[in-house]
Amino acid sequence: MQRLADAALGLFLAEGTAAVSIDQIVDQAGIAKGSFYRYARDKADLVEQIMAPVVEQVTAALDRCAQALARARRDTLAATYLQLATDLSVVVAQHAPRVLLYLQEVRAPAGSARRAIHALSEQLTTRTIALTESARDHGLLRDVDPAISALTVLGAVDAILFRYLRGRLPAGNVPTVIAELVAIVLRGIRG
Repeated sequence: MQRLADAALGLFLAEGTAAVSIDQIVDQAGIAKGSFYRYARDKADLVEQIMAPVVEQVTAALDRCAQALARARRDTLAATYLQLATDLSVVVAQHAPRVLLYLQEVRAPAGSARRAIHALSEQLTTRTIALTESARDHGLLRDVDPAISALTVLGAVDAILFRYLRGRLPAGNVPTVIAELVAIVLRGIRG
């Protein structure tokens, strides 16, 4: 399975999920086509398996943030969001090629092969809006539209990560950039 996933991930990053065939994946992995179906039902299932570690860790980070926001005070809000940024940075460090695949493919039209990627995008959007609503409802943020605030942050993070993972942003700048982004957002939306 690892050879299959590695081969598929490399091809997906080079050509996109829609352009890559199962034949190309098995050729790259050096396995028989029949063996593909022992590990995955189809290309969409393979993408889902490739993205599973990212989905699991992102979900856990969002859960921890939601729990922390429920206990947060005005003076701990920045630390709560910085912890989420740190947790998500760990995901990027551990799964950089998978995160790059997400960032590359989430911009493409929905399709069966991108099902898991678009599901993660929907979860990130929904959960980020909910986190913002929670902070606002606890009086930690001023009364701003949570969707606009959340989507602004998600868009900025996506752009920063995409540039970083494509080698267009020096690695040393990422923690500083993330901390600055959190500070900019909180200065703008704090009550």
